[in-house]
Order: sequence, then structure tokens, then C-alpha cells
Amino acid sequence: FFFVGGRGLQRNQTRTRPNALETREIARAKAKMSLSCTALRRGPLVGSPRASPERNDLRSRRNFAIRANTGKIAVGDTAPDFELIAGGFVNVKLSDHKGKKVVLAFFPCAFSGAVDDGCQCQLEALKDLTDAGVSVFGISRDQPFAQKAWMEKLGNPALQSLCDWSMDTCESYVGTFNFGEFLDGVGVSSGLAGYVTSNRGCIAIDESGKVVYKWVALDDAGKSHPGFLPNIDEVKKALGM
Repeated sequence: FFFVGGRGLQRNQTRTRPNALETREIARAKAKMSLSCTALRRGPLVGSPRASPERNDLRSRRNFAIRANTGKIAVGDTAPDFELIAGGFVNVKLSDHKGKKVVLAFFPCAFSGAVDDGCQCQLEALKDLTDAGVSVFGISRDQPFAQKAWMEKLGNPALQSLCDWSMDTCESYVGTFNFGEFLDGVGVSSGLAGYVTSNRGCIAIDESGKVVYKWVALDDAGKSHPGFLPNIDEVKKALGM
């Protein structure tokens, strides 16, 4: 089924030549479509004479929202359940740990070169928590194969590192950012922009399943920056340890 000149035709119907009125309507519709597509492709630049103050304000708010992408979950919320795959292809559900203290350590990616030490330090610092019986999970988009090797490198059998390939869990809890663009910007890589990963973040959940602590690595401008680490003493305090 398709449309010609505003009238629906079945595929087995005979198509007639449009009359003069329909021809003018089609021409006007094509002109509008062409203008709309041009506006979408180009659009007025922010700060240009063609951009209204209202449009500039809208774009500013939108850009701020992108910089402040730290997830929907807030302290006091019930932690939403998830099921992710750990290294070694072991399925892990958050709800299986209800009644226990839980810490979720979100990090950009394992074996990440220039920031690998940061990711490793972040997870190694959580050993005090696993030693105290807290269920601790590292979470990134890395595949289970990489997660297994990463867990072996960390050398803490009580800490499982989980694969969030879709990044739905990361997006919900701490947000995501363009890690490739960050690495390009600091000269580590070139052409990696578009590689999106989890923000570095930390979530603490109490025995009742409530979020009692949330931290996301941001710089002074409110942009995601993986060069910061959570304060473990603050995590312990939030969990009543």
C-alpha cells in the first residue's frame, strides 16, 4: 500500500496521471520536505544571527544534560534489579544478594592503557569491603572473556566483574560517556571518538535494597572524567561500617 497525491492505492490498482491540482500539491509537498531536510542537516549555529535566544537556551540546556549524564538512580531509591554475566560466564542477579550490603563499582573498561591503573586501583581499594563480607561487583561493558582475565589480574576471588554489554545497567545507575573522545582529547588515541563506556562510579546498597551512596567521577565543569576515584571511607560510612 502506498500514497500518491494524497490518495491511497493498492498495488494492483492502475495508477493514473495526477491532474493539475495534484501536481501543484505534490510540488509544494516536495518543496516543504526539501526545506525541512535542509534545516535538519544544517540548522542555525548557536550564537549565529539566525539562532533565536530561545533556541540557544534550549541547546545550552541540552548540552548540560549530556555533560551531566550520571544515571537516573538517586540515594534513597530502591536499587533496580539486574542480571549480568561475570567472567567465566556466571550469571549474577542483584536480587540474589538482598539482605546483604552490596557495592557496585562501575568503571570504563578493563586493561584500558592510560587509565588502567585507575580502574585497577578503584577495584583493589574495595578489598577491605569484600574482607568485611560486602558483596562487591565491578561492572563495565567488557565481554565475559576480558572480565575473567581482569578478575584474575585483580587477584580478589570475592570480587566478581560483570559484563554490561548493552550498558543498560550502567546507564541507569551512573550514566555513560564518550570514553573514546576523552582518550583522543588527551592524546592517548586518535579516531576513537564514539566509543562509549560507563562512567566511573560507585553505588552502595544496604540490606533493605536501598541506595545509600552514589558517586560519579566528574570534573569541576560537570563533565565525565575517569581520572578520579571514590572515597572508600565515605562508602563504609554510608553502609554503617
